[in-house]
Amino acid sequence: MARGTAAAPKIFHSPMLLDWTEERLRTLDQAQLLNLLANLDHQRAIGRLSEATAVILDQRISALLTKRNGAKRRSDVSRVDGE
Repeated sequence: MARGTAAAPKIFHSPMLLDWTEERLRTLDQAQLLNLLANLDHQRAIGRLSEATAVILDQRISALLTKRNGAKRRSDVSRVDGE
C-alpha cells in the first residue's frame, strides 16, 4: 500500500542577525564591504531592517571604505535615489 503524503506545514524562521563587530568588518576587503552595503540597501528597501539600524550600519561600513570606493558608493546611492 502506498502511503499518502501529507504536506508538512511551512514554518517561517526569522532571519538570523549577524553581529557585525568592528573586528569582523575590518576583515572584509573593499569589494565585500561594497557588497555588504548593497545588501544593506536591499534589506532596508524591503523592510527587513529598520531605518535607524541601517543608518548606523551604513556609517560603520562606509568608514572602512577607501576614498575611491566611498565616492563610488555615494555615486551609486545618489543614482538610485534620483531615479
